[in-house]
Amino acid sequence: MNLPIISAKQFWIAAIVLHLLGFLQAWHTSSIYLVDSIDYLSQAENIKLHGSLYAAPWLEPIKPDYFSFRPPVYGFLIYCIKALVQTDYAILFLQLLISLSTIWGVLKFAKELGLKQNNTKLTLLITLILYPSQIIHCNFVMSDILFQSLLFWAFYFTYYLWSEPNFRKSILAVVFFAIAMLTKPVAFLLGMTIALILFFVFLIKKRLKYLLPFLLLPLLFHGYSNYNKSITGYYHYSSVTPIFVLKYMAKYTNGQIHGEAYADSIQERIMQTANAAKTYQERYEYMNQKGKEILWQEPATFIWFNLKGWLAFMLDPGRFEWVHFLNYSEGNYLGLYHVINTQGVVNGIIQFVSNAPLGLLLVLFICFLSNIGIAIAFLHTIFNKNCTLVLRLCLFLFAAYIIGSTGVLGLSRYRIAIAPFCWLSLLYFITFIYSKRQHVTN
Repeated sequence: MNLPIISAKQFWIAAIVLHLLGFLQAWHTSSIYLVDSIDYLSQAENIKLHGSLYAAPWLEPIKPDYFSFRPPVYGFLIYCIKALVQTDYAILFLQLLISLSTIWGVLKFAKELGLKQNNTKLTLLITLILYPSQIIHCNFVMSDILFQSLLFWAFYFTYYLWSEPNFRKSILAVVFFAIAMLTKPVAFLLGMTIALILFFVFLIKKRLKYLLPFLLLPLLFHGYSNYNKSITGYYHYSSVTPIFVLKYMAKYTNGQIHGEAYADSIQERIMQTANAAKTYQERYEYMNQKGKEILWQEPATFIWFNLKGWLAFMLDPGRFEWVHFLNYSEGNYLGLYHVINTQGVVNGIIQFVSNAPLGLLLVLFICFLSNIGIAIAFLHTIFNKNCTLVLRLCLFLFAAYIIGSTGVLGLSRYRIAIAPFCWLSLLYFITFIYSKRQHVTN
């Protein structure tokens, strides 16, 4: 039995309709803001009115961390859009277009890899239906869809730079790495990490000259850190680092052993001292130090917590975004990963299922099964020797970097960044299965 064949026209009509349905749902509910949205909208307004990258409301009490909490690209993009159109829905519409451009890039790359196009278009369309987080995140005032696109094109040009080195590919890869660095702080070491690996590869092949454009990345890091020093008095790239270490990694590690209440009390005590610091440098270093001390006290728990987070990262069906996208009241309906970590596996699952709306629970179950399939396909592609070594390494390095940097929280939202890599591996996997079946049939 052959798979149904859909044309490029049919695919794009369906993909556009799916995106427009998501846009209309967001328009209907007006549920387009998450907690972080306030930061980006505030930053855009502060760029306009005060020439500042401060990412919190200007007239409210000062939050010292927020002078370097959000890099400038997404806030500046919002500022540019709202200078033309005074509605936040214009931001969502632009994100719709960015998402479609990334999907186009995935299909383009799949074609260049020689994957069967009839299979890829149908598979990707089904994936968009079964992985609705892509459509949902287009309709939040958040930087995730933009960051996803930047990361994909950085990956695309890195693959071709690695395979067939030349300056054009190197420059384009660096451009996308640089913009990604200034969109989300999590990316600030990605380009330099890739450059370091390519250094050893190109050293053997005597092609180091093609890495010269990558020198822009440490210069950009230094320039932006100096800018933050001029504002805060302390040389650093982003205040996200100590916040993430203390308020997430250390807090949840503590909570694994002593419970949520104890972890909150320890964090509150540390923050009282941090808030009393005379300089921002003291505040930053104190938060970072205390967070790391907690992690070093319980290394085994921290490692186990990371492993669970990485698994949840790949499998999380997206309860958080569904609840907000549909404008549901969260109430006692907390995330499964959170309640398992704070109340244990059995009690956590019981609470999650008993508080979940039945319809949403069914949707999440379907998404969960889909994510299992995608995760299997990703692992298969990484370890499939029939897949080119360069592609496997690029998929692994980009995905591992994002998973290692953010996966401790186990959130579907962060998987948006590597969704195109998951799609590519799925397309490769389906093509592999289809080829095997044809071989057996013949």
